[in-house]
Amino acid sequence: MIDINSMTGRNWEVDHELVDVAVMLKKYRNLQYDADFEDNIKDYNFYKARADYYQELVDQGQEYEPQF
Repeated sequence: MIDINSMTGRNWEVDHELVDVAVMLKKYRNLQYDADFEDNIKDYNFYKARADYYQELVDQGQEYEPQF
């Protein structure tokens, strides 16, 4: 059972296999920007690729992605 009192905005976590695509996009974009600021090219490329993947899902209108 999900406790809706513990949820805040789009940043809530529950015990199911779905992730919020918009939250993941924001997470990976922020990590990408941090890696760029720190001149960490390897991490920058990884986070950019993940953020671009989630951006494609957002552009397609997908709100959740299963994580099995």
